[in-house]
Amino acid sequence: MKSLKWILLVPVLVFFFVWVGHRKNMQTLETLPKVIEIPAFELKNQDGALYGNKNLLGRVTLVNFIFTNCPTVCPLLTQKMKEITKEVSDPIIQFLSISVDPENDSPEVLKKYGDKFGVDWSRWNFVTGPLEKISEVVVKGFKIVFIRDTKDILEITHGEHFVLVDKQGTIRAYRMISDEESKKEVLRLLEQLAKE
Repeated sequence: MKSLKWILLVPVLVFFFVWVGHRKNMQTLETLPKVIEIPAFELKNQDGALYGNKNLLGRVTLVNFIFTNCPTVCPLLTQKMKEITKEVSDPIIQFLSISVDPENDSPEVLKKYGDKFGVDWSRWNFVTGPLEKISEVVVKGFKIVFIRDTKDILEITHGEHFVLVDKQGTIRAYRMISDEESKKEVLRLLEQLAKE
């Protein structure tokens, strides 16, 4: 009789713990704050076409900040973004890389850089524009650190966070992608935002 109770109790306990874990994940995702709405901006993408905040509306966007001559972290940031693009199949999710070195990163240069990484241009854009506009978009719009005191590329400082933007053009989260676990979290958050 005791073994029958355990046989009946084990599935109930398994269900309970799965349900609690699911509720915990849902609560975490449901409470993802609306940080700030991205103000209007307009830059040019790798094809020379205008690209701005209106292109973010109706789609979930993962944004990062790079420059093509970066000798340190930017190739890693681009590679991490590419890894995420490979794992996302939902067409509602798109990707955006904003150059913080517009004096060197023309649309043509961005196109070559993306081609080098095997970018899927149907859902990933690289954008550039005048330095003043870039600074305003990065610092005031996305609230990311960006310092450029000289024309020396080694003097460009920028944030390494990835920014998750919802379908309304509102920033919902900032995340570093440093390992497999943090990458999985970003993938999970993108999927959640796509369902909202």
